[in-house]
Amino acid sequence: MDLIGLLIIMYNIYKIIQRPVVVGFLMCFTNVAFAQSDNAINTFTPYSFYGVGDLAKPGMAHNFAMGGIGTGVRSSQMINFLNPAALSAHDSLAFMFDFGAEIQNYYSSYYSNDGQGHHSAANNFNIHHIALAFPVHRRVVIGVGLLPYSNVGYRVRRTDNVPENIVNMGNVYYDYRGEGGINQVSLLVGAGLGKRLSIGGQMQYYFGSIDRYSNIIFASNSTYSNLYSGTSLKVGNFGFTVGSQYAQPLNKDLMLTIGATYQFATQIGKNQLNFAYMQTSTFADTIQWTTTTNNLLSVPMVISGGVSLRKRDHWMAGIDYVYQRWNKTADYENASAFQHFEITPGYLVRAGFEWIPSKTDFRHYFNRCTYRFGLNYEQTYMQFNGNQLKNIGATAGISIPINRWNNNLNLSAEVGKRGTTDDGLIREIYVKIAVSFSIYDIWFVKPKIE
Repeated sequence: MDLIGLLIIMYNIYKIIQRPVVVGFLMCFTNVAFAQSDNAINTFTPYSFYGVGDLAKPGMAHNFAMGGIGTGVRSSQMINFLNPAALSAHDSLAFMFDFGAEIQNYYSSYYSNDGQGHHSAANNFNIHHIALAFPVHRRVVIGVGLLPYSNVGYRVRRTDNVPENIVNMGNVYYDYRGEGGINQVSLLVGAGLGKRLSIGGQMQYYFGSIDRYSNIIFASNSTYSNLYSGTSLKVGNFGFTVGSQYAQPLNKDLMLTIGATYQFATQIGKNQLNFAYMQTSTFADTIQWTTTTNNLLSVPMVISGGVSLRKRDHWMAGIDYVYQRWNKTADYENASAFQHFEITPGYLVRAGFEWIPSKTDFRHYFNRCTYRFGLNYEQTYMQFNGNQLKNIGATAGISIPINRWNNNLNLSAEVGKRGTTDDGLIREIYVKIAVSFSIYDIWFVKPKIE
């Protein structure tokens, strides 16, 4: 890139930061970032008891509606953070902003040792993401976003049912509680190299905290002291991802896009407080209060590949494959504390489709909407009793145009099943609904006076 090109980029950045909408975004971004760094129940599933918790689905509402695909998806009308190279598809004068929220509903079933069935249900509502993308050069686009990486949220109580213990100590409860999660602030750059090849890079900063508590409560015998113990893990470190896309025209209407990304494995655990203390109605005594700093938590190396076929503004179909090498990078101290649980490599297969009846039909509103469908299948990074936890889901969604340009209200829903009631495990039936607003505007165009 020559000196003139560099000066153009610097001038564009200067013009961008003067925009009121960007100032508002940065203020909102800062507030949400600080709010999400505090502990919160962003999910409610017993499977967040393990590892880094319940992994959040990457992407935004339009990705969710197509089964989560994005590695090989290339579009000038939406922000795609699943491959940084995809940003270069944006118009050189287009500013895009996306803000979304998510509603989750979990219905869990399991069988106790006596064969009796148990059920529970939980609902959550959370802000999911804030993202924007803007050009700094004719072929260079920058994206900035705040998205979740994983969530922890569970409440479990087990009652001691050993007759001898009940006689001697009364009712004894074992309470397990977890909350918090990991978020990521991402900076992406996508650049076009010629007419067909695009490359991109992403730097993400992981932050947040995960608190886990394990308590023994003597509910009916004050002779014994209640025991409270747990860990508080702080997360903070940078990660890096690179990506590429190659777009090949098949004819004047069809475009084939092939994409790939590589995420580097990263140690993200900063420090962990380990504590334990005894307490009665009259006194409290600290047993442990130590800090651990080595080999706390990792995110894995991730490789993804995707391909899509698009017919202009009429339809697009795509499929992604994602491999996560957890066993080579994760070193969780709590993994060995739970019997029959292991960290294992995981993979995902995602497929999706979108269809626009007629983008230029201004007489029939719903012909201009974008309809999306998808499927996904996942072998998660969790393995119990030698059985790898599986997840399967079906998705659907719609993008409703608002006003002009490509401003949209995006809706998506996913219905899925995770786990099984075999081998003493838990089966979850879940429904996730995502809502986002996509704002599209043209910048750097001088007004003309007629």
